[in-house]
Amino acid sequence: MSMPSPRTTLARALTAIVALLLSALAVPPLPARAGAAHDSPVVRTDRGWVRGAAGPDGGRVFQGIPFAAPPTGGLRWRPPRPAARWSGVRDATAPAHPCPQPPLTLLPDGGPVLPGESNRTGSTTEDCLYLNVWTPARTGGRPLPVLVWLHGGSNAYGAGSDYDGTALTARGMVVVTVNYRLGALGFLAHPALSAESGDHASGDYGLMDQQAALRWVRRNIGAFGGDRDRVTLGGQSAGSADTCAHIASPTAKGLFQRAIQQSGSCASDGGLTPLALGAAEQRGRDFAASVGCADPATAAACLRALSPTELLRGTGTGAASLWGPNTGPRILPLPPHRAWDEGRVNAVPTLSGTTHDEYRYFTALYVDLLGGGPLTAGSYAALVKQQHGGRAAAVLDAYPASAYPSPNLAYSAVNTDQRFACPARSDSRLYGSRAPVYAYEFHDPQAPPFIPAPHTPQGAFHASELAYLFPMGSLHLTPAQRRLSGTMTAYWARFAATGDPNGPRTPAWPRYTAEGDRVQVLAPDRVAPTTGFATDHRCAFWQPSPASRAAVR
Repeated sequence: MSMPSPRTTLARALTAIVALLLSALAVPPLPARAGAAHDSPVVRTDRGWVRGAAGPDGGRVFQGIPFAAPPTGGLRWRPPRPAARWSGVRDATAPAHPCPQPPLTLLPDGGPVLPGESNRTGSTTEDCLYLNVWTPARTGGRPLPVLVWLHGGSNAYGAGSDYDGTALTARGMVVVTVNYRLGALGFLAHPALSAESGDHASGDYGLMDQQAALRWVRRNIGAFGGDRDRVTLGGQSAGSADTCAHIASPTAKGLFQRAIQQSGSCASDGGLTPLALGAAEQRGRDFAASVGCADPATAAACLRALSPTELLRGTGTGAASLWGPNTGPRILPLPPHRAWDEGRVNAVPTLSGTTHDEYRYFTALYVDLLGGGPLTAGSYAALVKQQHGGRAAAVLDAYPASAYPSPNLAYSAVNTDQRFACPARSDSRLYGSRAPVYAYEFHDPQAPPFIPAPHTPQGAFHASELAYLFPMGSLHLTPAQRRLSGTMTAYWARFAATGDPNGPRTPAWPRYTAEGDRVQVLAPDRVAPTTGFATDHRCAFWQPSPASRAAVR
């Protein structure tokens, strides 16, 4: 082998130096000290560098970071794939598009029924698998606890960018808010899609996205000052029910160390329990037929050829608001209640609760604003008979219209207790057998409303607690409500840090046990435990004990 000439050696050296200089211009250098990494708006992820912006409290905000490849074309209705790498520094100062959803501008004046921007705009953009990271002002030190937040919206609406993490980051934590596929794009099960899968199953793509985001957090959150071994998975409404599903998912093992469920359960009667695969596939057939893809031989190709707008118009036999997980895929092989019975769950400390008047929001929206006006005693009875069949007489006896200021409030109480309060209590009793549980009830009767409600005082309505955890510019809190907000964010942050919400300068919050049955009331004038939750919400009526059932038989 001949030796290179001195001229050749010099040329190679110059080439290497030029390449090194160019790469230094394209990618910023690593921070010189650990503290700088926590203050810099430029952070390195495993796919490339991102540049965020300064937050209002001196922290940082990174928006629109891809955690998976766009689920478009042939990747529609498939598990999420890794995001592509990028060169240079990616701008992360503006949120990405929400996942496809219709705008929720349903009010008579054309306004949205929820305060998030996604509810005003809707979206038809499938390239939507992005997350946002909020960090506090700090100069290094021990990695901080992390909250990964799953938005609500019936698994059909909403976006991670609707949530402002500054109130929680001010308590010394990192907050990650996540987009995930919604509606049919996120939860459609169909025999043709199952046939393509190695698991011979379909559905739960939204859950897969959420787990992909958790894996991104595990790989990358250290670069943002977060502790990958102190991750709390939390959500509200559908996001809470999805959190419940991840607790029962074998593929989520090790991805989070604590959980927060706000107004959404999946493991108990009355909650948002997943469909079996067969039932979900039948519903998927009905949906496919509603968008012109009834032929089973061509259904998969037909569905993938449709635009997001065409898919959003589909209905089938189940309303779009009922999209959710199903069992059968690898991600959720067992119904959650069975997974708990068999001990095949990710039992972690859980903070779980509801609002005192959950269903008043839905009554105000669907009865008052969209349904033609308030219920009468007669229409209330007819509605209960339609929804409860042979048990209607017992329901009306337990909730007579005459016992409430209006039939609207009687109807709201029925649905609050059956669909939210008692399933949440049942979940707490179940979870508490294997891990610590801290149960709460948000009870501010003057919580700022999302929508006008001329006939239904909304009280502590569904989602009303969110404004106390995530600042919402359109909703203003009184001084007493701001103090409650401070107490709640302190509880949530300490729970994320330690698995126990208790700490200095906040009222003691007892651990929930089935024997004690104590739930922490969160109200402007009272933060203290109560033993009256089950009686207040008639849980013995909705979920009688085995002995009571035997006596009835």
